[in-house]
Formats: sequence, C-alpha cells, structure tokens
Amino acid sequence: MRPFRHRPPVPAYVGEGFVAAEAPALQRSFRAALHAAERAAREPVPAEVEVSRGAGDRVVLAWRNVLVGFVPESHRALLAAQVDAARPAALMAEGVVHRSDDLWRLWVGPAPEDGFPPPEPGLDTLPAPENTILGIRLPRPDGP
Repeated sequence: MRPFRHRPPVPAYVGEGFVAAEAPALQRSFRAALHAAERAAREPVPAEVEVSRGAGDRVVLAWRNVLVGFVPESHRALLAAQVDAARPAALMAEGVVHRSDDLWRLWVGPAPEDGFPPPEPGLDTLPAPENTILGIRLPRPDGP
C-alpha cells in the first residue's frame, strides 16, 4: 500500500446544471475565494468545484478550498450517490461564479448560453451573518 497515492478526480454528472443554495449566507466565502481583480470586474468566473458530503444529509460545494454553496434538494440524492461512488477520489464539477441580484452565486454545470436562471424560490434559508469587528456587532446601514 502506498500512503501518498494520488487518485485522479472523478467528473460529476449534474445534468443541465443548477444554482447552488445559501448564497446570501456565504458572501464572505465568495469574497475570500475570488481574486481582487475578479471581484472588481464583477464578471463570471469559471470554477472547478469539489462536491463532498457535509453535516447530516447536506452535500457541499467547495471552490478554491472555500465552501461556497450547498447542493439544493432537487439534486442532493444524485450528487450524494456520486460522492459515495467516487470515494476515495474527489468528485469535481465544472461551474461558474457570477453576480445575480447583487450577490455572488455559483452555477454548477456547463454555463447556460441564454444567461443564468434566477434561483428557485426557497433556495436560500440561512440568514446572512452579522457584520462584526472583533465580535462587536456593527449596525447595518438599512436598520438594526
């Protein structure tokens, strides 16, 4: 047995693609993963996304070693089965990080030719984190 054996990544099948869940709660993660020039340009950025198991029945999406989304319920069973079948190799999917409604979002799958569809209703359930400095809550400009 070789202890540092590298396994090639396994490509994921995602059909026509989908919008990853929980973008409002993960905006800090997107900003951490994007390069300064990419953030400034606000243009779509190609992404190779790692698909893996998360807590409970969640399936998570990581880009540049940063968690940037969750697989929505509509695709969860399909991708969870692929993650399990690919082990110990990494399951990888192509995608695009893009701006939508003033948020960075992740589209998983080949880029659609006619533009990115809006997220399905009820996709984002986690609240956006509070703004803090050293743990001290900062008031939001739009209210408390």
